[in-house]
Amino acid sequence: MNASPFAIVPAWLKDFRAIAVALIADDGRIVEANEGFLMTLAGITEGFSTSNFIEPSFNLLCHSPPQADGLIYHGLLTLGAPEGARRSFSGRVYRMNQMLFVAAEMDISAFEQMNDEIGKLKKELDDVRRQLSKRNHALQSALEEMSEMKRHDPTTGLANRVILDQRMEEEIKRWERSRRPLALMLMDMDGFTKINADYGREVGDEVLKHVATVVMQAVRSVDVAVRYGGQEFAILLPETNEMGALIVAERLRMDLEGQIMLPVLEPATASFGVAIYLSGEQREELYARAWRALKHAKSHGKNAITMAGVVGECDHLYQSGSPQSLDQ
Repeated sequence: MNASPFAIVPAWLKDFRAIAVALIADDGRIVEANEGFLMTLAGITEGFSTSNFIEPSFNLLCHSPPQADGLIYHGLLTLGAPEGARRSFSGRVYRMNQMLFVAAEMDISAFEQMNDEIGKLKKELDDVRRQLSKRNHALQSALEEMSEMKRHDPTTGLANRVILDQRMEEEIKRWERSRRPLALMLMDMDGFTKINADYGREVGDEVLKHVATVVMQAVRSVDVAVRYGGQEFAILLPETNEMGALIVAERLRMDLEGQIMLPVLEPATASFGVAIYLSGEQREELYARAWRALKHAKSHGKNAITMAGVVGECDHLYQSGSPQSLDQ
């Protein structure tokens, strides 16, 4: 669109939509117009003919004699593109030399039409917002599911060590407030390496799943059972003293010892290391004592339970099962 040499339309009216202002040549060409006028003509720009788009007819306006002040028409004006919507204005048309100057104010019906259009746009915007909300909800659910998957072992479905570490910190703080007993049990499958070697990883995974089921059946809802490592499990037992922890360990040991998981022809036994939280102990220190007790049970025949003392010399073996022939 070429810049017009005229400046009849004030700058402040250029973007105004409620008022239509235009300077039109005798041949119907739009010389200059504001946004309100061009918007009404549905995409017509300056330089295009408008003689077919004004009522009363453009020819009638061009041949109307002007009054002393140049006014040639005062009343209802209807503007609009041939195939588009039309809008009514209350306005005036003046003759300025060989041109017509149109100044019109949109009437109530036009405002109502614009309100309808705004209402439709608002509805479309609301629909888009609802769709975005649904997508955001689905995305949030997917992120939460991914986060949950990262916190659980995919083979057994048990929580992983991240959960255990978090709960351990929480329970230690609770112990500092209440001085209620807290126990940690580490459990290592005896001969699991040989099971994998003899029967394959798929059978080994099935054994781990079965062991996880046995563990979950033996613990309370307040306890935390996790897969600690490849063939290792850990159970955090709040509100549990030394005797209570030994009872849980012995029940698990007996449950595993008494079951055959085909095609494995021997029981998949386990060894246990149990430690009771000591005042002022760090989480890593509690782990270390439980791990030391577990190694003690493994080195003294397996299928057994060792209760950790304050130091290694105080560790006590509960030899409940018979030595196994499977390699560690």
